[in-house]
Amino acid sequence: MYRILITDDLSPQAIERLQAADDAGFDVVRRPSPERLREIIPGYDALIIRSSVQVDADLLAVASRLKVIGRAGVGLDNVDIDAASLRGVIVMNTPGANTIATAEHTMAMLLALCRHVPQADASMRAGRWTRSRFLGVQLYGKTLGIVGLGRVGARVAQRAQAFGMKVIAFDPYISDDVARELKVTLVDLDELLAHSDFITLHTALTPETRGLIDAQAIARMKPGVRLVNCARGALVDETALGEALRSGHVAGAALDVYSDEPLPADSPLRRLPNVVLTPHIAASTVEAQRDVGTQIVDQILAALRGEDFRNAVNMPVADAGVFRELRPYLLLAEKLGSLQMQLSEGRIKRVEVEFQGEEVSEHVKPLTVALLKGLLDPITDTPVNYISAPHLAMQRGISVSETRGLPIPHYANLLSCRVLWDGGERLVSGSLLGHEFPRVVQIDTFRLDAQPEGIILVMESIDVPGVIGRVGTLLGTHGINIAEWRLGRTAPGGQALSFINLDTQAPPEVLTELTQLEGVIRVRQVTL
Repeated sequence: MYRILITDDLSPQAIERLQAADDAGFDVVRRPSPERLREIIPGYDALIIRSSVQVDADLLAVASRLKVIGRAGVGLDNVDIDAASLRGVIVMNTPGANTIATAEHTMAMLLALCRHVPQADASMRAGRWTRSRFLGVQLYGKTLGIVGLGRVGARVAQRAQAFGMKVIAFDPYISDDVARELKVTLVDLDELLAHSDFITLHTALTPETRGLIDAQAIARMKPGVRLVNCARGALVDETALGEALRSGHVAGAALDVYSDEPLPADSPLRRLPNVVLTPHIAASTVEAQRDVGTQIVDQILAALRGEDFRNAVNMPVADAGVFRELRPYLLLAEKLGSLQMQLSEGRIKRVEVEFQGEEVSEHVKPLTVALLKGLLDPITDTPVNYISAPHLAMQRGISVSETRGLPIPHYANLLSCRVLWDGGERLVSGSLLGHEFPRVVQIDTFRLDAQPEGIILVMESIDVPGVIGRVGTLLGTHGINIAEWRLGRTAPGGQALSFINLDTQAPPEVLTELTQLEGVIRVRQVTL
């Protein structure tokens, strides 16, 4: 039975989804203190949050059962994703559920800002009728600059164009083709700042975008510009914005998000007459809250069951369909990595991979992660998964690269991995038999067709008569049955390499006896 902790309000429909799950139970502890959260988190497999709690490395250190963190919303700046990844915890959000709500609120803020709607409403409620104080400006014919042309930014662009606005955008990750489809002109940030009558922010908060709208950026803006922020408060230097609002260089600002939330009572922004403020409600519609809640619940349950990892931000394969198709190759990659580690003769410092074939060549990242998982499994005392493997490899100083031109055989789809340590290296290649059954097809210069399953003796020997018989007799004397024997050799009478699948483990003394047999060079026992 999976246990799920919810720290914020979810829609009734989302709670109903959880109540209907036979394999999951849940508790709602609204906005717990950090101390309380640390106290209770060890008992849960999944955590559903919004923005009221911080999931940091200290919390994750005591979350011994935690497998999934789900953010009912988009922003993940309150989650230490690196720390979660290191501990193998999936982190996911719901990027599409509140897109329309946020885009519509952005338009509401634009209209309220240019027509002084909140100020006029407050004046009316105070018993005044002062029409001349609220002379506004039109959106029609103005230039809107959008910083971040993702899901929300694209929706805002479409709605702004319906008002007759010209739309330009800055987004280094959006192609010209996508922008053309949206009828938006891509420009650099300086050009956007200089030519926009209105600027709206829809970019993620990253180290690069934190404080993006600072004093220098504001100075490059057109005098009389109006700014809207429904994305992340820390994108804007609020002190610099306040000064620009007081000087009139920025004619007005409409803000739904703030560097500190809730906005402090003594914030200067509260006292400025040319500012529209809302309490982080861009996603607060009945429809958005319903959708964001049900979506995160569905995602959490699917991830716990291993069925789907949609919208996981730290998984190499987040699409369930792709995951299922790749699954046999991912398992093969794990076995190749595990084989490499168990055969290594020193501390592995470098891993080189080459993947050939239509079914694998487009999936280098997930296959490499799977290989690293297999590589690290034999040497770690804690479970390694697809999330933690790259971080653990980095911690151990293992560099990874994709390469070309490894000396490998031709197969329709082939996974090859060369590992290097001080004074040595080894190449291992594998493929699938019938798109399902893993096979090791090469170790260094030896070609073979071996099953990487169970207990295996990997034996190097001289290719001379009698070696196979002596090895078989010795194993039989000790009651060890050979399930399968596969051999590859460089040339008749040269060196040979055998994959000997056993039904039971060979004790250390048997391995020692094997190495003393005539013609045997080296024997290693591995478990795959």
